[in-house]
Amino acid sequence: MPRTTTILPLSLSLAAALAMASLPAHAGKPRSGWDPVRASRSYSTLALSSDDTINPMHGYYRWQNQELVPQSAPAQDAYRRYYWRDLESAEGQYNFSAILAELQAAKNQGRKFALRIRMMAGYDDGQVYAPAYLVNNAQCQHGCGFWADSDPAVPGLTFVPDWNDPYLLQRSRSLLLALAQAIGPSENLAWIDVGMFGQYGEWAIKSGLYNAAPAGIAPVSNANKREFAKMHFDAFPTQQHVMFIPYANADALHYGLFEQTITSKPVGLRVDCLSRGGYFDQWTNRPAEWEVYKNQWQKAPFVAEFCPFDSGDAVNNPATARQQAAAFHISSVGNGNFAPSQPDSLKWSSLTPQEQSDMLMLGREMGYRYAVDATHVDLSGDGQLSLTTTLRNNGNAPSYEPWNVQVELRNSGGAISWSGTLALNLGALAGAGVSQSVQGSWRLPTLPADLYTLRLVARDSRASAGARAPLKWTIAERSGDGGLDVASLRRR
Repeated sequence: MPRTTTILPLSLSLAAALAMASLPAHAGKPRSGWDPVRASRSYSTLALSSDDTINPMHGYYRWQNQELVPQSAPAQDAYRRYYWRDLESAEGQYNFSAILAELQAAKNQGRKFALRIRMMAGYDDGQVYAPAYLVNNAQCQHGCGFWADSDPAVPGLTFVPDWNDPYLLQRSRSLLLALAQAIGPSENLAWIDVGMFGQYGEWAIKSGLYNAAPAGIAPVSNANKREFAKMHFDAFPTQQHVMFIPYANADALHYGLFEQTITSKPVGLRVDCLSRGGYFDQWTNRPAEWEVYKNQWQKAPFVAEFCPFDSGDAVNNPATARQQAAAFHISSVGNGNFAPSQPDSLKWSSLTPQEQSDMLMLGREMGYRYAVDATHVDLSGDGQLSLTTTLRNNGNAPSYEPWNVQVELRNSGGAISWSGTLALNLGALAGAGVSQSVQGSWRLPTLPADLYTLRLVARDSRASAGARAPLKWTIAERSGDGGLDVASLRRR
């Protein structure tokens, strides 16, 4: 077939040549830059009746190696307590291996660890829980303690430490300082119960015991109660502390919460009788005095433990615990220490369906429940990104740990390619549905061509080995790690 050649008139060929010359160099190639996006979304908050989200310092914590109320995932805080005699065998000879092992185990399991030290247990058990070298030590003023009969109907005697003795106080302080040195700087401590004083280290003791006290031994003074608190603060100045709330401790509480300047974090509250009907009457019957402490939950945690109850108790029960947790803004309670008449394997199953429901609801209601209400994304072709979001706390308390609300880009391989931080303090959202809208704008860096996922994630601001896992938003749309995939962004 003959070859055909088309010859354009000179004027047309010149025009075509000029047009080709005027095209940009990348004409015919995919245009680089971002695909513009403008998108708004709203999200579905999980219903409280079925929200089994597990977050730190929220709901149930692991109590003495127990998690008896069934949960959707293990607790993110674990708690143990120890007797002084098990930590110091002779003066200055310490063995903290049990504590250090528990601390490491909690870290390995993705938890933080809380603890309390005690020098007394129950009554009339014939035991000394302080180190043996303390009893009748020559440096004690009056033997550092005495034996008393708490209940004549119960065999045995109780050893009552002399909480005012200078030598006992000095050795208590040395113990805590040695423990702090053994632990070292740690971000894996969730909180420290200010203990040592009182039955089980719980800042309460029967006053009648002192009827049998020898000359020179008296109930602990307010000054020495303060000293027991201060020695904890001095040993662990950067850790979170909580203090027991019996009304008899009002002076020490006032010192710990409002007067001392040792700790870098506000001191929180601790109650060991959640579920006991009437327990909080000691404060609610004194409203003017409780006024001083009632809002401490807004800046420091209020943690709890049950007073043991059995199924069918009309006064001491899970429903009472729910009422108390709501009224006093309690964030977390130990997952154990109830149904004392049952072996551990039957404690949960021994409760009625309504009691079980109340226990499950208690875990859901305590602490924070941060939800993302809505997001709006604007992205220009040259990489100017704007994200506006509304966050809401539907819980009964804020978070007390440092979270950064991060805006992140993940590439198609799942790696974080870029992140920015929103100017928002989650701790300022105190609960009860309070919300806040916040907007951030960034110029995205030059990134490889890919399809990126824009995410909203609350991360522990402590970028260390002790950092928490990401906080889980309480919304149906959250991803597996608890964060939220907001939009897909393509760079060409």
